[in-house]
Amino acid sequence: MPVERKRIEQSLPRKGFVRDDSRDHCYFHHKYQGKDTGLWTFTSHGSHYKTYDESLLKHMKMQLGLDTLQQVRELFECPMSKEDYLAILRKKGRIPG
Repeated sequence: MPVERKRIEQSLPRKGFVRDDSRDHCYFHHKYQGKDTGLWTFTSHGSHYKTYDESLLKHMKMQLGLDTLQQVRELFECPMSKEDYLAILRKKGRIPG
């Protein structure tokens, strides 16, 4: 199931990502306790990228430090809260526990 770019761009800042529009794409870098965690992703502004299909979501899955496409969809569609996302990152050792 595709996810709208607008939905992605609205969701990520609520999950601890900081938006950077200074380049050709819209980059999102994850911050935790004021520090960059090394997790990031980006969206493209082109008209061909109004929705993100499974192949693009697979790339984002790795960039976001998630294990499944279902987790990616939950992050973007908001069943996954910021606290849920942080718990996944702690379990994987991506942020301090």
